[in-house]
Amino acid sequence: MDLKEIILGWGIESGKLAGFLGVIMTLAGAFLIAWTVWIVTCRGLGPLVIRLSRRTPTRWDDIMFEGRFFRRLGMLLAPIAVSVALGYVSWEYMPQLQKFIRVWITFASVRMISIFLDGANRIYESYPVSRNKPIKVFIQVILIFLYCAAVLVAIQIFTGKETTVMLAGLTAFAAVLMLIFKDSILGFVAGIQLSANNMVNIGDWIEMPSSGADGDVLEINLTTVKVQNWDKTITTIPTYKLVSESFTNWRGMFESDGRRIKRSVYIDLSSVHYLSREELENLKKSSFLRGYIEDKMEEIRQYNERRDTELDERRLTNIGTFREYLEIWIANNPNINSSMTHMVRQLQPGPTGVPLEVYCFSADKKWVAYEKIQADIFDHIFAVMKLFNLKPFQYTSLPAGALPGSDNPA
Repeated sequence: MDLKEIILGWGIESGKLAGFLGVIMTLAGAFLIAWTVWIVTCRGLGPLVIRLSRRTPTRWDDIMFEGRFFRRLGMLLAPIAVSVALGYVSWEYMPQLQKFIRVWITFASVRMISIFLDGANRIYESYPVSRNKPIKVFIQVILIFLYCAAVLVAIQIFTGKETTVMLAGLTAFAAVLMLIFKDSILGFVAGIQLSANNMVNIGDWIEMPSSGADGDVLEINLTTVKVQNWDKTITTIPTYKLVSESFTNWRGMFESDGRRIKRSVYIDLSSVHYLSREELENLKKSSFLRGYIEDKMEEIRQYNERRDTELDERRLTNIGTFREYLEIWIANNPNINSSMTHMVRQLQPGPTGVPLEVYCFSADKKWVAYEKIQADIFDHIFAVMKLFNLKPFQYTSLPAGALPGSDNPA
């Protein structure tokens, strides 16, 4: 029994058999054409255009024409080729098949647009202005709109109903849609506020303890902000939280002329005293203090001439002279920006002595250099303190009930 007899045994007439085989051959030819178009686009056209783009002086074509671009272009051209080829086929199920192909073309077109938008964003991010005004949030909003429109078009293709009728029916699901896209809507609004108010940019160092973030901003998109912490972990923060909650942005420090140093050394109160004549003569050897001591001693001499008792007289103290010395020394330190506020001030005394706080700004804002400058300042303070016969406060033994390594009693 040959193939014709078998098919006739199934109840298929010879006329219909020829038509059926013609449809099969046409479908096979159409899909062969589609596969050929995809291969030529991805394996032939793609590498050729990429090689040509690398020879041009501009970088935008290198960024735009990469592997994904031609794969998605092939996925768009292939169904178009299939649709054109099937236009010559007469088959009762062809309208249904053409609907699937039209939906394929619709979503392939959206994906092609998305690759253009992604390329435009990457080209924009190659310019310095992108750090202050990122556009990724707006591109993501456009893509959401396009995909929603593609879904509506697909529904219209299958149902045959007008888009306006479907939109009217979707109003009943508005609450559900708002719930589904809640983060996207909040993120879009927050993105506009962040950009308009210049609150945070890519590359900024931010601190947000409530989210465990302390590091550089890597990415700002529609729903999240990615922060790389100093331990190289990544923290993801919802975009709207940067508007609804407080955070610290250190950008102002980097844009200023210095980085603040604000640290105290605690002086043992028992070492504070009036300076003797011998101590004054030793301190006058310092070029920083000579003029100060001479002017101050003359001022004190004139003041004390009108006083009858030593109790009412003024005298120089070692802690006051030490404070003046530090102010002059810091003002002459080349690592300190002397044009910004700098001072050495005395804070409220307490059980750990009297704090002398150094307040100034380092000229170098880089972290490692800043820490070195700060350490050098206090290395000098600890070493020179004994020349003023001052002692730093420190515990000589643990208080009763205290635990080693703990700041509080047990």
